[in-house]
Amino acid sequence: MSMGATSENFKGIEFVRISSLPDEQKEKIWTSFHQDKIFKIVKDQSLMNDCILYRDYVSWLEQQHTPTSRPALPKANQSIFTKLAFK
Repeated sequence: MSMGATSENFKGIEFVRISSLPDEQKEKIWTSFHQDKIFKIVKDQSLMNDCILYRDYVSWLEQQHTPTSRPALPKANQSIFTKLAFK
């Protein structure tokens, strides 16, 4: 997943608009991002209601790249190996 976001700055707040993200990221962010971290900014008499802090976006993006843990492999039956070792 490529970065694809250009941060904006408003009164010292560095943020990203979800609507400016690539389509794949838009879809994923609406379903997996903490909704309470999405905020609104009124700028030049227009309401931007899809803003997230840039640092939160970068953190979210890094989590998307983190490989999921692999399922544990079944442990070998150690009793069989113990019996074989002491025969």
